[in-house]
Parts: sequence; C-alpha cells; structure tokens
Amino acid sequence: MGEMYKKIFEPYQLKTGDVLKNRIIYPNAQQTYVVGPEEWPTPAMIDDMMEFGYSGASLMCFGQFDEHGGGAVPNKHTGKKSEMPGFDYSLPGTWNYLSQTAFAAHCRHTKLLVKLAPAFPKGYSYWGGDAASLFPPIENDPRLRRAKSGMNDFMHKRPTMTMEEMKARIAPKEMIKDVIQDLVDLCKRYKKAGWDGMSFRADRFIDAATNIREDEYGGEIENRGRFQLELYTAIKEACGKDFIIEIALMGNSPYGHDGLIPHGYSEEEFIRFCMLVEDVVDIVEVREQSGVGYQCCGYNSTLHDHPCLKWAEDLRNAGFKGTIAVNGGFADPVEMEEILEKGVVDFISIGRALRAEPRFIQKLRTEGKEQPTPCLRCNKCHCEPSKPIIAGCAVNPRNALANHLPVIEKPTDHPKKVAVIGGGPIGMRAACMAAEKGHDVTLFEKDEALGGKTRFYAPLYKAQWPMDRYRLWCIDELDRRGVKVRLNCAPEPEELTAEGFDAVIACTGSKEKRPPIQGADAAGVWLDQDVYEGKAELGQNIVIVGGGTVATETAMYLASIGKNVTILTRAYTLMRNEARPHGPFTQFEFIDPEKGYGGVGSAWGIYDNLKPVYEVTTTMITPKSVSYVDSDGIETVIECDSVVVSGGYEPLTGEALKYGTCTDEFYMAGDCDIRSSELMSGNLQAYGAVVLL
Repeated sequence: MGEMYKKIFEPYQLKTGDVLKNRIIYPNAQQTYVVGPEEWPTPAMIDDMMEFGYSGASLMCFGQFDEHGGGAVPNKHTGKKSEMPGFDYSLPGTWNYLSQTAFAAHCRHTKLLVKLAPAFPKGYSYWGGDAASLFPPIENDPRLRRAKSGMNDFMHKRPTMTMEEMKARIAPKEMIKDVIQDLVDLCKRYKKAGWDGMSFRADRFIDAATNIREDEYGGEIENRGRFQLELYTAIKEACGKDFIIEIALMGNSPYGHDGLIPHGYSEEEFIRFCMLVEDVVDIVEVREQSGVGYQCCGYNSTLHDHPCLKWAEDLRNAGFKGTIAVNGGFADPVEMEEILEKGVVDFISIGRALRAEPRFIQKLRTEGKEQPTPCLRCNKCHCEPSKPIIAGCAVNPRNALANHLPVIEKPTDHPKKVAVIGGGPIGMRAACMAAEKGHDVTLFEKDEALGGKTRFYAPLYKAQWPMDRYRLWCIDELDRRGVKVRLNCAPEPEELTAEGFDAVIACTGSKEKRPPIQGADAAGVWLDQDVYEGKAELGQNIVIVGGGTVATETAMYLASIGKNVTILTRAYTLMRNEARPHGPFTQFEFIDPEKGYGGVGSAWGIYDNLKPVYEVTTTMITPKSVSYVDSDGIETVIECDSVVVSGGYEPLTGEALKYGTCTDEFYMAGDCDIRSSELMSGNLQAYGAVVLL
C-alpha cells in the first residue's frame, strides 16, 4: 500500500454505520451547468455526478431543484429565461431518475446526500426579520459596485417593511411543524429512492440580527437553533439512525452571510450550536467565514491559510465528538494529508479541485509520479443561467462533458509526430495532452523560458499565485509526459516538414495593442506588458486607461506595491466581462463602521490608493497626463508621473498560419485565434486539436 497519502485513502465509518471509501467529500453545493430545459435530472447530470465519484469523492451532495433547495436556491420553472433551473417532483419519472442517480453514485462507492432547505409559505419566514428591511443595502460605497447583471447586482430588490409588518411574517409554531413535516416527507422519499441522507445549510437559520422572534425560537443560540434540532430529530425518527444528516456552516459569522447584518453569530455560538445538535447530526462541515471565504480566489486567499481549521480545532477541544469536515479552498494533497494526520479533522471537503482534476484520487495513488491539475480558484465554474458561456473550468476542458466523451474521444490509430508551436500555458497543455494520448511531441518556444505572458505577471503579483502554481505545474507536466522541449527556437515550416512531423498545433499567442486614442502610442506611454516585463519606468502617481481584466489587475498590482493609481473606464464598472457569482466583484467583506454591517465587494476595493473613474471617455494622452470627458460632457485633465494604456490584444494568427501546410494536419489553439481570448477557451481548443489527431 502507498504511504504518501495513507490518511487520505483511509476509510472512515460514520456513526450511522456507513463506511466512506476515503477522506475526501464533495461539499454542500449546487450543480447547474449540465442542466438543460428538462424538469428532471438528465443523464448528463447523472454522468457529471459520477465523475465526482470517480475523481475521489466518498460522499457528495446533489441539490433539490425547487424551493426546498437551499443555498443557491433554484426556482420552479415559470418560463423566465434568467431563472435557475427547477425540477418537477410531482412527476414519477423525476424520482425514477433520482433513483438512477443514487445507483450511479453507489457504483462509484460514493454516498449521496440531497441538499435541502425549508420552504415557508409565501409571506412568512422562520426568523421574521429581513436583512434588506432591517439593514438596507449600502448604496453609496463604490467598493460594492458590481456589473449590471442579475446575479451580481448587490442591490437586493426587496420591499422595505416596518417592524410590525415583519413581525406579522413570523411563522407560527404550527407552521414550523408543517414545514418540518414537509422536509421529513421529502427525506422519506429520497430514502425510498436509494439516497443515503440529507445536507443542510445551517448558518442561514441561526443569525441573531434577523431573528426578531420573542418565543422559544428567538434569543440565545440554543433557541435560534431549536428549529434545526427539532428538524433533525424528526428526520432521524422517520428515516432511521442510518439516514445521514450533514450540516454546513461557517465557524464564525460576525456579519452574517456576505456581511449584510450587524450580528450573525460568534465562534462561541457556533460551538454551542454544534453541541446542541451533536446527537442528531452525523457530519459538521466547517466553512470559511462568509461566501467569499469558502469560494475563495487568489485575490482573497493564500495557499495554506485556512481559518476554518482553527474553528474545527476549537470545536473539537470544546468536547465535540462527532465527525468534522472542513471546506475552504483545499486542493494541495500534501497539505490535506498533514491536516488529516493531526486527527482533529475527519474529512476534507473539496469541490472546485475535483472539477479541475477528474482523476484526482487516481493521480494520488501514483505516489507522486503524477500530480493533480491545480485549480485556479477563478470560480468560472460558477455560472449564471442566463449567461452559460462563462461557466466551465479554465483548466479542465473535459469538464461537464462526461456523457459526450465516448463520442468525443476516439482511440489513437497510430502515434503521430506532433509539433506544438508556442510554450505558453495553452501550448504546454496541448503538448501534454497529445503526449498523454501516446503521440511523439516536441514543443517549440521562441524565447528562453516557458510560460508565455504568465512567466512575467504570475510570479510578480501576489494575487496571481494560483496562476503561477498552474504555470509551474504545466512545466513539470511536460517532463512527466515525456514532451521534448526546444527553447530559443522558432522553426521554419520547411524544417518541420524535413523532420517528418505529421501534425502542427500552433499556439502562437497574441500581442498587446494600444487603444485608438490620441497620444496612446507616444514614447513613454507604457503597456501592461511593459509593466510586467520590467520595461516601464514608473513614477509614484500612475493613470491607467482601460478597465478590462488585464488593466484592472495591473492597477491592483501597482497599488499593492504602494503606487497611487487612477484607472479610467468607459464602462459602469471594472472587469465587466468577469461578472459571475463569486467572481472579482465579490471578494471581500466591506463593513461600514457607522452602520455595523456592509456587504461583499470588489477585489480592487481593498486598495485605498486605487481610484476607479467610471463612465468616462479618454480623449488625449501624454506621458505625464490624461484628458477625459464624463457623461455630462465635462472635460478633466489628470496630471501624473506615468501613464499605462490597455487596448486589448491582437491575435498572432499570421504567425500560426505560416505552419498551415507544412504537415498533413494543422490546428490552432489559444489566443492566436480571434475566438479564443482566455485560458478556458484556449484549453478547450487544445483538447479539441488533440482528440482530432
């Protein structure tokens, strides 16, 4: 037996008697990307879930797709194009597919839980209070400005109510009993369909600030948690002690979920609540503080910083004897093994890491010979249903294609000699994927080092540590796959013909261009790439023209090293193309000290020395000044020490096409193609080229 990840592979027996195959579980989450218009779980969705079981999850959650969903609550279908998908649970066929889902999970030796939440009748709530009414959203904080997109709109459109109106919304005790019975009945149906248990977002129902009840369900944490105690007790009585109950909650929630209220609950209250329900709960999943914690990105997290570990340890030291899982950006298997060896935590809950690497557990079994593809923490797997194009995985082109793979992937008839032109991230992945299929691959890179643009910016800006980790993994993967690498080499097409190559995958990339503004091409006006390559001579006060992703990250980098930065954009906000749940607009809690609460806001909001100027048109640029006109037609001139302009990127299609006829097969991948401007689409193109070889 391998020793490197012995604890991860160790089975674990829950107090229900269930034995889980290893110490990796998939979190209380919501799958939506593979859902189509059908009002039932599709085979594609079942296959996608089976991938998680194959990748290593010994237990996973699968959402209830209606008002009982919880967390990212889906709706029933009403015909609106922008709503979350919903299932019709009155159809016998829906439950037939749910039974198939359980069977599919069990084929992977994975236990399956349904993620549930109570659904109180319209006009009533358990706690009575309403966050938006008690504590109206803060509208004048520029850090909270988001893209004009439904799921990213901070301004919760809820009617303001008086305290008397809110008190009238408090669910009476008989209604609470009815709601509990509804959930019990659902659990019974799931058990009959072969499911193993249920999972519950416990933190949504124990916040103090929104609980205005004055009966035994309000006040101290034991009272606020009474509803859940009664719920779990009733489920155990109806479904048996072998029906798994998991709860997920933050170990400390001072401002509620996403910072919207003055008091959620303290760590001490978290411990008291867990002790309250210990006898009827089988797993406690301890999450990071707020939605920006357990959906962390490079902007707001570092590789080995996990506050939830302390909360888990404090819970254990308080005398909690139950099963504890932790959730919050875990992906490094060495770290995971070390955490489990300490004996405080029983499971590591990971979601995005299993999307990034569908062979996670299989690669761990190689004892270091293979390494899982690292997750970028970009959260592009979090989709908005009305904009599905932004969903997927930046580093796993097979993501959500499990049901299509038998058609997409064909066995290689005979190994081919393949040349990959370009050693950026896309070129490296194309080379590795081709070698993995058995082809003889040579990678040509015209510069002295691999990595393309990432070798400059990824190591420089600390928030890009996930990309830098990915860059280094790609370089190591070339060696693991046996790819031959030629640096300082830009071969001529006839050379490839002479060497007998059968195919070329051109990944020649793109070059940064200047915006069509007077003076943007003047000497001494710098590009983003000049900044990262160390060519720009920058003073203290800098103006950046352009508010896209690259320009904004350049602004954040310069602000992080102490520069005073003003960034100008024609758009309503910065990085408007990055609008997605848990994207750059929702990275940090920003609390108004006067109000005692706030919300979650932008990645750039933490820099006091970074000033965005929105909805303006730049008219003139010099190396020491920028002129712009605002929406009222008022012209302003900013004097500065340095100017950086960002005009997007021009694909180097010509450099790729010169290889178009030198071999029998030719493919392009990455941003040398006008249709591929980001890592996700580039990796998909690289994968597509490889499966066509």
